[in-house]
Amino acid sequence: MQSKIVGGGLPPAFSLFPSLNKTFTFHQILVLIITFLAYDSFHASRKPPSIVKSVLGPSVNEQSNSPIDNGWAPFNGTEGTQRLGELDLAFLSSYALGMYFAGHLGDRIDLRLFLVFGMMGSGILTVVFGLGYWMNVHLLGFYMTVHIVCGLFQSIGWPCVVSVVGNWCGKEKRGLIMGVWNSHTSVGNIVGSVVASSVLDSGWGWSFALPGGLVIVSGLVVRIISDLNLATII
Repeated sequence: MQSKIVGGGLPPAFSLFPSLNKTFTFHQILVLIITFLAYDSFHASRKPPSIVKSVLGPSVNEQSNSPIDNGWAPFNGTEGTQRLGELDLAFLSSYALGMYFAGHLGDRIDLRLFLVFGMMGSGILTVVFGLGYWMNVHLLGFYMTVHIVCGLFQSIGWPCVVSVVGNWCGKEKRGLIMGVWNSHTSVGNIVGSVVASSVLDSGWGWSFALPGGLVIVSGLVVRIISDLNLATII
């Protein structure tokens, strides 16, 4: 099959490897790597809430099995565990709703730009959630709002990467490709857990700031490398 890549020219990173034969297979591999990196970072930025729950929420008295009023307000006290659950519910609800609209938008606009937009938004909002630690914010509405909007940005990731991979990879060996490529979810969870837990003792804000920064940096890398229309093949 003879294919032509359409877009604004070759990405700048290609000039670093002038000796490589830029075949269609080369571009397929590059697309798989880029989308793997993108969704890997998305998942990494989702892990901090589960990691910091032990710090934000109340601990339990082992003798009386009752919550101890410690942790980070408004997630401490007797209702702390419930509020953390509500935070998860808010994120998942906005994520599920956003997937519907993100899928429709992804069919109508430039996927590479839409993907980077989602990555940058997710990263920034993850960092903003962590800023609550340094700014000493104890308002439930602040954390709820940030988490809901972050869920909307997070919902952009999956429709974009699946669409891009589907456009570049045909039916041949689709099962093998998707099986290997889809490991980005597990890899991202591992990376996010390791990063968030490694800095938790320095303050729970760092557990959000570093994964959020990782998504932002990954978004910039994706934008630089994918300086062509990854979704179009003629």
